[in-house]
Amino acid sequence: MNFKKMALDIEDQIIKWRRDLHQIPETQLDLPKTNEYIRNELDKMGIEYKSGLAKSGIVATIWAGEGDSKTFAVRTDMDALDINEETGLDFASTHEGKMHACGHDSHMAMALGVAKLASENKDKLAGNVKIIFQPAEEGPGGAKPMIEEGALEDPAVDAIVGLHIGTIFKEVKPGQIGVSKGATMACLDSFQIEVEGKGGHGAMPNTTVDPVAVSSSIVQELQTLISREINPVRPGVISVCKIHGGSAYNVIPGKVNMEGTARFIHEEQRQQISKRMEEVVKKVADARRAKVKFDYHYGYPPVFNPEEFTDYFKGVAETVMDDENIIEIKEPVMGGEDMAYFLKEVPGTFFFLGGGKEIEGEVHSHHNSKFDVEESVFHLGTALMAKTAFDWLEKNK
Repeated sequence: MNFKKMALDIEDQIIKWRRDLHQIPETQLDLPKTNEYIRNELDKMGIEYKSGLAKSGIVATIWAGEGDSKTFAVRTDMDALDINEETGLDFASTHEGKMHACGHDSHMAMALGVAKLASENKDKLAGNVKIIFQPAEEGPGGAKPMIEEGALEDPAVDAIVGLHIGTIFKEVKPGQIGVSKGATMACLDSFQIEVEGKGGHGAMPNTTVDPVAVSSSIVQELQTLISREINPVRPGVISVCKIHGGSAYNVIPGKVNMEGTARFIHEEQRQQISKRMEEVVKKVADARRAKVKFDYHYGYPPVFNPEEFTDYFKGVAETVMDDENIIEIKEPVMGGEDMAYFLKEVPGTFFFLGGGKEIEGEVHSHHNSKFDVEESVFHLGTALMAKTAFDWLEKNK
């Protein structure tokens, strides 16, 4: 079976799906229009599905196996972002203040392409294929609740793949894919700090306990945890991204609130530094006569691609595209992805499809109001995921 040709034959349909979905972006867990659109397309294909997992998630199953047949899954995210679109596209968002600015519309379209190829060729399948449509990748997270509600069961999933389009890895150009073994993306943690001092007149700081000054010291000290307490070849990031305090230029406030994110590739450093952060924050505040509240939230774990399965996927990809268009990613990226939860449960891989497209002469980054993707590469994503499913099931029947 020539999956590249088969995907090219339905390219117009994949693009149409993407453009339709691009116009109805929804965020987090509540995606009623997106859910309805996906269900309608699955109904047209005659594919069985369960809806309502993690509120808006859908699990479609192409039943082709018998007895103890294996099941292969394709995972796609569904949600958009709270961004006002400025692309000028003919099919731009019709939902004010919301936009598919990270490519999830194209992920869904490519996954629907896999569903179509699998359902139309189910007589050639040596097992079952599941398509997992997952909400809330951008937050608060849909993978974990979907797994808890049975997305990987009935039938039990034995292997899984997912992809991300765009420019996450700059070395992966349009029409190329990036594969990564081992640590690939960071955890996605957050923290909140409340510093309570004693407010007063800005001209008489000696009569106050200045939480602004204390907060400044905390921000600086947190950075030394990265530069001085973890192995330099094991990356970590602590970014304080929000600081709120004060109401007037001459008034020292009573409180300052801060929020930020922490990213680690390795779980050992994640646990080590998260604990040290709390210790440092409390000691700095105590030394300056302030009180502090510190909360650390463990979000998505790091994305880890098993070496054996990723090598297998790379071998499949070599039968679909030229070797020079398969890029081996050497260094992880500090972005996070809740595909990590699926990969903690079953073997699989998460790969990257190059596909950034210019708007006004510039390729804009993910989460930008002018982000766009190159539609001519969609067939590759569909072909690679479909062929991996068919070949893996045949190999493991």
